Amino acid sequence: MPSTKRQRIRENQQRVRAQQQAVKKKQTLKKRALQIGALAVLAVVIIFFQVRGSSKKTASTNVVTQDQSGTVCPQINGSSPRITHFKKAPAMCINTAKTYSATVHTTAGTFVISLDAKQYPITTNNFVFLARYHFYNGLDFFRVIPGFVIQGGDPLNNGTGGPGYSFGGEYPKAGQYKLGTVAMANTGQPNTNGSQFFVISGTQGEQLPPSYSIFGQVTKGLSVVEKISNAGTAQGTPTKEYKMTSVTISQK
Repeated sequence: MPSTKRQRIRENQQRVRAQQQAVKKKQTLKKRALQIGALAVLAVVIIFFQVRGSSKKTASTNVVTQDQSGTVCPQINGSSPRITHFKKAPAMCINTAKTYSATVHTTAGTFVISLDAKQYPITTNNFVFLARYHFYNGLDFFRVIPGFVIQGGDPLNNGTGGPGYSFGGEYPKAGQYKLGTVAMANTGQPNTNGSQFFVISGTQGEQLPPSYSIFGQVTKGLSVVEKISNAGTAQGTPTKEYKMTSVTISQK
């Protein structure tokens, strides 16, 4: 009997040790997974949203050298000439009491953005201003990471360009990014918004910190955003070139 009792004690001790080791292993694996995930997201954010980072891609020749002061609002009917460089940030050209939307025609198809002029008037005004001067015509989605975001709006199509000015942010609250959210790219420093923007195309993008000014939400054509996103790579260099052919603004 004593030997049987000792055996049971040893077996119980072994079971307790095994359970403790299993719990410890599970906690270690979970901690490593969280660390790897955080590092991956941080790396993607740093690589992806560096507006003035270097690039080996050849700059586009589709650049208009005409300067505009930024104080003259473009024609609502879209008849203004194409301009890709401005001397200063635009004057307030929109009416925040009106509803604005942007139809983005691309070589992958068309998607529509509902613009939020009430909550983000400065950022929305900037996008409308540039679009009505046909700034975005012919520009690539030059940085694309599947399931994260697609980025465009650089007149040089290589991540280093802008409209000739920069402006401050109108930052959202945490947790407001979702599939199809459209926001400005920046350098990570204050007052560095320009013309480059991104569309969130997956769950990774939804986890971004509230450091990028939202100005719209894709309401139609998310399948087009997905098509562009699927042509991306983990490094951000797309395997197939998709570009904006035109952006049309409507208001009511």
